[in-house]
Amino acid sequence: MAGGGTPLLVSVGIHAVVLGLAGVYVVQETLTGPKAGFEAAAPAEATQAEREVEHRLQVARKGGGSATNSPVSAQRILSSAANALALPAMPELPITGASLFGGGFAGVGSGVGMGDGVGVATGLGKTGLGGRGFVSLSFLGMTDQRMRKVVFVVDVSRDLMDIRKGGFKAFGIIRDEMVRLVSQLPPGAEFGVVLFGGATGDLNLFAPQLAAATVANKEAFFAWIKTVNAQPERLGTRSAGAFTAWRERPAGELGLDASLLVPNWVKATRAALEMRPETLFVIAGSAASGLKQRSDERLGVLEQRNDLRKDRLRRSGVDPEGVAKARNAALAKARKQLNEINAQLQAQGKSPYIVTETKRVFQPDFQAELKRSGFSIELDTEGWSDPQGKPIWELGVSPHEKTEFSAVIGYIARLQAGLLRERATINAFLFVGPEEKPKDPLDNLTALTKRNGGKFELLTAKRLEELTEKAKRGR
Repeated sequence: MAGGGTPLLVSVGIHAVVLGLAGVYVVQETLTGPKAGFEAAAPAEATQAEREVEHRLQVARKGGGSATNSPVSAQRILSSAANALALPAMPELPITGASLFGGGFAGVGSGVGMGDGVGVATGLGKTGLGGRGFVSLSFLGMTDQRMRKVVFVVDVSRDLMDIRKGGFKAFGIIRDEMVRLVSQLPPGAEFGVVLFGGATGDLNLFAPQLAAATVANKEAFFAWIKTVNAQPERLGTRSAGAFTAWRERPAGELGLDASLLVPNWVKATRAALEMRPETLFVIAGSAASGLKQRSDERLGVLEQRNDLRKDRLRRSGVDPEGVAKARNAALAKARKQLNEINAQLQAQGKSPYIVTETKRVFQPDFQAELKRSGFSIELDTEGWSDPQGKPIWELGVSPHEKTEFSAVIGYIARLQAGLLRERATINAFLFVGPEEKPKDPLDNLTALTKRNGGKFELLTAKRLEELTEKAKRGR
């Protein structure tokens, strides 16, 4: 009996354990409830930036545009090339002193702008980004953004060396400015130079075509320009390091008016445009218009008037046929005196007086300058003055007469149309003395540059000195 009760007790114990575990499970499920499943979080409220983006997209769609055209959208860049996003290597700019001749603009810093072109910071102007292959540089304080193909057209006549225009010092600044700008042109640019002036009217080209702005070509240019108007015994177009003459083509090839006789500065502009540049900088001491042959009728009227004048001179005791001879002798005498004065000045280490015509010596400001320096030159008018004692500077009739400046503007317009696919920008500087008020040249060049998309400025020795000081302060 006792041995049969043992299994019963084991069975009762097992059932008790099972019932206990079941009770624990029921109690736990009752207290904790069923387990929660995965649920997405409630959407957060859109930010202000996101609302603005969506608003712009909606505006673009309503306007007929697309999201891809909106300023807030971006297109994906798809490329399998390893270097698809690599930026092109920037060209190495030569480190060149801005002034090779002293008193110039050495130590000018440069900054490179990103784009197809390169923007270079200069000492005398602001620099913009050179997008689309354009380079923004400043020349004599004038900034131009098209500097890939630039030509300088420079007056090197004795007139620019006059005391009223600052003489050697002022021209030296112009020369240094050309060196500074060329030194900063990137290798992808091209440049040219046309020198004009002098009695012969010839032109001197640095090169027949535009020269690439390589280090070698820049150094060749620096050597070529260094001697231009640097010494009193060697002035004008042939004072450069070498002489390359411009050969004028027949006017008919470009539809030009062959009867129009254009001045040297216009010939030089033509030579520059034949290089097919984008930008011209013209520096001139005057802006004369063209000449045309007088009609036979007009010439006859003027000759009759001149004959009457000669008759009046004879009756007053003056020999008209001897006027020219006496005048030439008086001017030769004055020129000899000026040469002697210049020799003394140079012996003292001073700059000599440069004049285009000896007649200039007898103008009030020149006479005052001679007096300040302790010199004097008097005009001998014996044999070539009128009854009132006034010199007879002109006696005769010219076969030519001046044309309206519109003829010159039209002449250059035909050059632009015949030589260039896209019109070149023409900028101009008129170099004058402080007391000069050249209304006609000022009006003429203003009209010319305006018609050719450029700028015009008056240039004086004081202005050049201001630019020099500004460059020094910017170092």
